[in-house]
Amino acid sequence: MNAERALDGFLAALSAERNASRHTLDAYRRDIRDFLRVLGARRRPLAAARADDVVAWMERQRRAGRKPATIARRLAALRGLYAHLVREGAVVDNPTEHLEQPRRARPLPRTLSREAVAALVEAPDVGTPLGVRDRALLELLYACGLRATEALTLRLTDVNGRAGYVQCSGKGRKERLVPVGGEALAWLERYVDGVRPRLAAARGAPSSPLLFV
Repeated sequence: MNAERALDGFLAALSAERNASRHTLDAYRRDIRDFLRVLGARRRPLAAARADDVVAWMERQRRAGRKPATIARRLAALRGLYAHLVREGAVVDNPTEHLEQPRRARPLPRTLSREAVAALVEAPDVGTPLGVRDRALLELLYACGLRATEALTLRLTDVNGRAGYVQCSGKGRKERLVPVGGEALAWLERYVDGVRPRLAAARGAPSSPLLFV
């Protein structure tokens, strides 16, 4: 499948079915071409794109300083393209299907400063196994905006450190993929590789599938 032809077909359908403006069509074209460049660098054709390709694209934008609202808009364009391709029978899987929209930054409560948040995350004594576990948990909560129950029910297999995301189940058992920042991933790796086996063994649950024990 030729990516540019697929993009042209999607934009033509968008224009005909939704009467999209020229400004919208041009923005969608720019956004999707940016994703195609990432796919090209990863040597992956449009029809074979995976969720981790989309996550890598989103993380690239975040590192470039793009705001969550901008990344969300660009992801919406890509979702539209793949929904169109699935309807047309050009692709089978939609790699954006389970990805969560980037959340707009929320102002911190007035009673909690940024310094207080940093102090909270850094409070565990990382010289102890439990401290490393708690630091990894807090970093994950802070980086992803997960609910406590979502984080505590994560399984080891839900973390894809190489691709930079976690798969979690929220309300209604709806599964979604959430990008994770580098700092949180580093603490998760330190916990999983160096601490978790000892904690699991001490609790008599060495084969537990849960991430946090």
